[in-house]
Amino acid sequence: MINLLAAESQRLWARRMTRFFPAILALLMVAGVVIAYLVINGDDSNSPDFVNDIAGGLEASSLFGPITTLLPVMAFVIGASSIGADSKTGMLEQLLTWEPRRLRLLGARLLAVASGVGLLVMALGLVLVGLLYALAASTGTVDGTTGELWANVAVALLRLGVASALFAAFGVGITLLVDNSVGSIVGFVIYWFIVENFLVALFLPKVHVYLPVNNADSFASGTDIERIDGSVFTETGPDFVTEHSYIVAGVILAGWVALAVVASGLVFNRRDVA
Repeated sequence: MINLLAAESQRLWARRMTRFFPAILALLMVAGVVIAYLVINGDDSNSPDFVNDIAGGLEASSLFGPITTLLPVMAFVIGASSIGADSKTGMLEQLLTWEPRRLRLLGARLLAVASGVGLLVMALGLVLVGLLYALAASTGTVDGTTGELWANVAVALLRLGVASALFAAFGVGITLLVDNSVGSIVGFVIYWFIVENFLVALFLPKVHVYLPVNNADSFASGTDIERIDGSVFTETGPDFVTEHSYIVAGVILAGWVALAVVASGLVFNRRDVA
């Protein structure tokens, strides 16, 4: 099993999608921080406080806010492409001549992709922390950074990595089910933008709180899931009620992933791949 895991890990890192997608995101982070530096440099009144303005206090609740949804989606794309490319090119057939036990092969692929993507996302999170810290140090202040803050940053990074690892496995499972990586990725992006974040969130808020992307965002950011309470309206608009904690959100996300993985395993075990 160790040799199989090692081979699957090498295959993951050899893919262009695994290298190029994160590289593009890292470049976008750098560009965003450079633009922020130029803007802040021209207006001293906007000098940021790393702890209070960027991290959101010692809890580091807002440090990864801009990427807690984007990185799990990136993980889904990498996971989907990792299995879809092999299916399209006929590599799956060759792999099955080496390891004919399909579920064993799928398990190794899931472990390699999930762990690799989780570590990759954590590395991107570290890049973002470093960039934001450098921005605050050069244009504002980093006073107040403590061991407690960095411990919370580490926990937040771990949650982000776990959420992304789960979404990478989710991408593998969904792609195996539809047997088409392009269809899986396009369908997921449409679902993410239009169905979950717009239609369901607007018209079925009680359903929206249990959907995968929403719960991934909640778990990764460490914030409880809230929904609009249609029965309570204040002067500023509708009231919000807490539906469940980010820990429960992580369990719900894991449930979605387990459902996709089990279903894909049953389908893959019976599918004719010759």
